[in-house]
Amino acid sequence: MDNGYNPFMRADRTGVELGMTDPVFRKQFKARHGVDVERKMETAAPEWMRTIFPGESHSWEDVEFLQKHWHGPIVLKGIQSLADARKAVEIGVQGVVVSNHGGRQLDGGNSSLGVLPHIVDAVGDRLTIFFDSGIQSGADIAKAMALGADCVLIGRPYVYGLALGGEKGVEHVLKSLVGELELTLHLSGVPSVQKKDLNRAVLVREEALFESVKGVGLR
Repeated sequence: MDNGYNPFMRADRTGVELGMTDPVFRKQFKARHGVDVERKMETAAPEWMRTIFPGESHSWEDVEFLQKHWHGPIVLKGIQSLADARKAVEIGVQGVVVSNHGGRQLDGGNSSLGVLPHIVDAVGDRLTIFFDSGIQSGADIAKAMALGADCVLIGRPYVYGLALGGEKGVEHVLKSLVGELELTLHLSGVPSVQKKDLNRAVLVREEALFESVKGVGLR
C-alpha cells in the first residue's frame, strides 16, 4: 500500500499472465484495439483486471445458473457461517470450502479453524467439507482434519515451491507436507486420517491442561 503496488495494474504481466495468454481475451483485445496485448500492455493489464473483477456482486441465484449449465460437482469457497453452510445444502451443492481467504479480506472476520467444527456439526454429513486458510505444515493438516475437514487446500506454500523450483518445487512442498502429516500422526499415536482415528478426541486445548490447578500458587 505504501508503494501503491497493484500487480493487476502493472504492464510487466505480473499478476495478469493468465489473461495475457487467454485466447478469448487476446482475440477480443485485438478486435478492440487492433494490436496484440504485447503491443499495448499498459492498456491490456487493467482491462484484464476489470474482466475478472467487474465489481458485480454474486448471489445464490448465480449458483442456480451454474447448476443449469454445469453437470459436475460444485464446491463453494468462502463459507464462514452456519446460515450459509445450511443454504449450500439447501440449494444442492456438493461441497463447501471453509475459508476466510487467508485472513486478508475482512479485518476482524472469523478464524476458519474456529468456525470449522461448527459447520461440520451443522452440515458435515450432507456435503464434503474442505478447509482452507493457514495450512503451512503437516500438523496444521492433522488439526483441521481432526476438527472434521474431509480435505485441506494449500494456499501460499505451493507458490513458494513454484517460485523456487517450478514443478519440482511444488512436488517437493506437497511431499514435505504429506511427510509432516505422517510424522505427526505417528508421534501422536494416530493410526490413520480416517475419522474413526483422527477426530476431536485427539485434540486438547492448551488452557484445558491447567484448569485443575487454577488458583494454586507456586510454593
